[in-house]
Parts: sequence; structure tokens; C-alpha cells
Amino acid sequence: MNRLIKEINDAVVKSGSLSIWWLGQEGYVIKSSDLVIYIDPYLSTYAERITLGKPNEHVRMMQAPIRPEEVTNADLVICTHDHADHIDPEGIPIISHSSTKTKFIVPECARQTLLEFDISEKRIYTLKGDDALTISGITIAAVPAKHEQFDKDEIMGYPYLSYVIKIDGLNLLHAGDTIPYVGQIEKFRPHEIDLAFVPINGRDKFRHDLEFEGNFNCTEAVDFAHGITARLTVPMHYNMFSINTGNVEEFRRIALEKKLNFLVMEPSIPMVIKKK
Repeated sequence: MNRLIKEINDAVVKSGSLSIWWLGQEGYVIKSSDLVIYIDPYLSTYAERITLGKPNEHVRMMQAPIRPEEVTNADLVICTHDHADHIDPEGIPIISHSSTKTKFIVPECARQTLLEFDISEKRIYTLKGDDALTISGITIAAVPAKHEQFDKDEIMGYPYLSYVIKIDGLNLLHAGDTIPYVGQIEKFRPHEIDLAFVPINGRDKFRHDLEFEGNFNCTEAVDFAHGITARLTVPMHYNMFSINTGNVEEFRRIALEKKLNFLVMEPSIPMVIKKK
């Protein structure tokens, strides 16, 4: 058995606390006293293969700690939007076969993608933005994310989502891919965020020219976390692909200057958060 899978399975999590592992990029495993949740697990080599030798070649900076076929323990897989490093075109179908009890939560705009992966409609749950669902005893609230643009579909809603996951007395925010927008902070303040995962890879002309949609830069990420009064903030979306990474040391410096409570996670090394 994969070492990390065994560690997750063996972890004893008390009620009112969560154990969390970083898989790289925006991927996490969250274990409560009775659930194992994967968020945006990019575990294949799809992006590397399809960009090999091209101007946007994705060269990995860290290896996946788990192969998709080793994911046998997922109760829920939550994906923020339909880009390959978030809804993995190779990994998600394999996970659906390896972990047959898994339910998938995605934007309504991504429903068809999962159906094309041959995942049963009965296992797919969707959100449109500014809505919420309760599943397996937890509540997931979806807030629109602006990944350069909102790209809202009048029927299917927003394709890019941030999620507030309310689980075992804790409120977790996974911002997904987003840049700041007017009214964004106000959408999150009422949720009293205990832990916020925020992207820090930013945006620039080089990446715009390659048609990469941008995210918070380090300053924006820190200011956002302060604005929503997150109890703890974790940076993400860096050190996966050299062509589209962020400077976590810059984030650390700015966070210290602005007195933000934060944690820089190490891949596969768990953190524990508890209710106040």
C-alpha cells in the first residue's frame, strides 16, 4: 500500500479536528472523524505529456505522492473548476474506479466532463455559485471565483468556484483559482473562516501570452486572508510546474510583515486544525 494512503487510513482524527495533507498545486486530503475528502487532486502526468516540447511545457517541480489508482479511500472528491490541474482528465476517471464509493462535487459547468469520464450521474453533485449543498453530513457553499474572468453561463452558472466547507465545527475555505474582485471579501466574512487555502502564483504578461489565467499574487493573497479574517492561512498553487509557479518565500515575507497567521505546508506532511 502507498505510504501516504496508509498514513491517511491509519490517522485517528478526533471530533472537532481535522488532519490535512498537501498533494501539491491546489490538491489536499482532508480527514475528519468519519470522512476522507480530496480537493483538486492532480495525480497524473496529463499536463506534462500534452505540453511536452511546446512553449507552455509543464515541467514538474514535485512528484505526485499518490498514483490515482492508489486512491481507494475517498468519500468525496471536490473540484473547483474544469482545468486539467484541478479536474485531472486522467486521474479523476481512475479514482472513480479505484474508490467506488466516492461522490464527486464539481461546478455545474463541469458536469458533462465527469459524465464523459463514464462517472455515473448518481455520483455527481454540482454547484453553480452563490449556492450550497449538504452531503455526507457536511455543507459546501460555493462562491464565484474570477479566474481573470467570471465566464458565467446563464444556465449552468459560474465555471470557477471557491468553496467554504463546513465540517465538524470548522469552516474551511478553498479559494480555487481566483483574482480579487469587488465584493469578494464580503461574501466570505459571514462564514467565519478557520482555515483559508489561497493561491499565490499571480499573473504576468509571459503567462498571459501563453493563455494562462491568473490568480492572486502574494500581496493580494495576504490582503484577502486579512480581509476575511481567516484564523489560519495556507498558500497554494506553487512548486508544481516551473512555468506557472509562485514565490512562497515572498508570501512568507509579506505575511510576516502584515502579521498574518499562516502556515507553509510541506508535501505529504500532515497538519492538524482544531475548533477554537
